[in-house]
Amino acid sequence: MKFALISQTLPPSPSGQAVTLWHLLRGLKSSDYCLISARNWETNSANDDASEKLPVNYYLLPTEFFIRRGYRFALNWARQSFNIPYAILRRSRRIKEILRREGCGAVVACTGDIFDIPAAYLAARHLGIPFYAYIFDHYSYREWYDPPFRAWARLIESRVLAKADGVIAVNEVLQADLRRQFGVESTLIHNSFDIEPYEVQVSEDAHQAARPNDEIMVVYTGAIYEAHYDAFRNLIRAIEILGRPAVRLHLYTTQSRAELADKGIKGPIVVHPHLPVPAMAQIQGDADILFLGLAFDSPYPDLVRTSAPIKFGEYLAARRPVLVHAPRDAFICWYCREHDCGVVVDESDPSQLAAAMERILADAAWRRQIGERGWMRARDDFGAEAARQKFLELLNHH
Repeated sequence: MKFALISQTLPPSPSGQAVTLWHLLRGLKSSDYCLISARNWETNSANDDASEKLPVNYYLLPTEFFIRRGYRFALNWARQSFNIPYAILRRSRRIKEILRREGCGAVVACTGDIFDIPAAYLAARHLGIPFYAYIFDHYSYREWYDPPFRAWARLIESRVLAKADGVIAVNEVLQADLRRQFGVESTLIHNSFDIEPYEVQVSEDAHQAARPNDEIMVVYTGAIYEAHYDAFRNLIRAIEILGRPAVRLHLYTTQSRAELADKGIKGPIVVHPHLPVPAMAQIQGDADILFLGLAFDSPYPDLVRTSAPIKFGEYLAARRPVLVHAPRDAFICWYCREHDCGVVVDESDPSQLAAAMERILADAAWRRQIGERGWMRARDDFGAEAARQKFLELLNHH
């Protein structure tokens, strides 16, 4: 059965959602699906190799028309109460035309754009085909910046999810939220990645022998923004508390040293330029500690709580100790505690972070145990082939 997948970001965009979709879909035949987005998937992708354009038909939805007047006279709610349903109906008609043209028997809509899920739902119902909601994060939480949008998103979320033919959640915390809030039973598909580069195990002795000048490398790979800042400031303070000059924080990120310093992320750090994706497995495997931090104080705590970074599976697969520093109710904290596959510091306390680092560095046997448990979880939960199989089983159920 051919399906259409709708997402705010699509491969080859470097966003985490686009990369996840690339891993999920690239093993399928080009005749099995098409892709739809309201955002140009080529934007900012020219110099990024996180994913590639898939060999299928892509459709770019036009920008929706909005009434822009009405701010001055406190008419924002009335204006948006026209704009939102009108835009949903227009997008629904456009999606329906694509579904007919492509001969699709199902449609999957991802969170990201407020109009995609309700518009895809209406199009599917009009054509009498199954509709699936792919929940990367809470649909209504994404609209926190605009009260009318948030109110409409909450209304849409409760109604559409309950009537969907299937719902996909990307982690267990998000899955539990959907069950508690909407009575929805969802299919769990973790954000997957290519596990093959991580299958070669490096011995602890070889790892230590490769360390130049006895340097201790704490490594982070990925973007750093509002969802991370205070966690990294805590880490830098923890390194200072350790009092071990050999410890350095190595950041492989698109943010510059100046941008990071502006947010208080400075000190014993080494900022590396962007590197090709295939190099990340070796970089992560060479680390003494892999750091995964999420902010304790951010503009969107609910998104932090349900965040499931792609790098999480990669870190676990690298067989190195993963140090998680995030709020107690965050998915990454829950997962590492549940499976004993990482070291969790869930309070915003640099001294606790320093103590955790000291124990990791002092106990080689414990490091190996954590690394091996992480590898087993990555293999079982985060491999792209297993994710693809779950996805197809859901779609073929109807």
